[in-house]
Amino acid sequence: MHLNPSTNGALRILMICEKNPDRPVTMPEMVRALGLSESLVVKSCHELMRAGYLEGRRGNGGGYRLARPADGIDVMEIIELFEGEENLFPCRLRQEEECRIVEACLLRRACERAYSAFKQELSGWSLADIAADIGGLPAV
Repeated sequence: MHLNPSTNGALRILMICEKNPDRPVTMPEMVRALGLSESLVVKSCHELMRAGYLEGRRGNGGGYRLARPADGIDVMEIIELFEGEENLFPCRLRQEEECRIVEACLLRRACERAYSAFKQELSGWSLADIAADIGGLPAV
């Protein structure tokens, strides 16, 4: 299983915003602190704002901050925002017509069960949970 860079970036962006609740976090601060490219930060912040997880303000004193309380942001919601099921496992779970052995494929069944367990485990974690002890992630 592999999360795409935008998903990883989005989770880290939310974590750094949660760690800095008293002020907006600027894009250059995110790039520097998280080691992400500016284009990835722009793309992830835009999607997080569109979905209502971040709010942003331009200009002097601007930046990004959480639009919702961290304990109300479910980690799996963020993963599902940036990932499709077909991106998490080797076979495309929803495109049966593309695979000739779909009915007999044990890999598909195993992946469906693994995805279900993955989803069940992460659905219980909030942004506040994963940001509680973020160790090397600095306040900016």
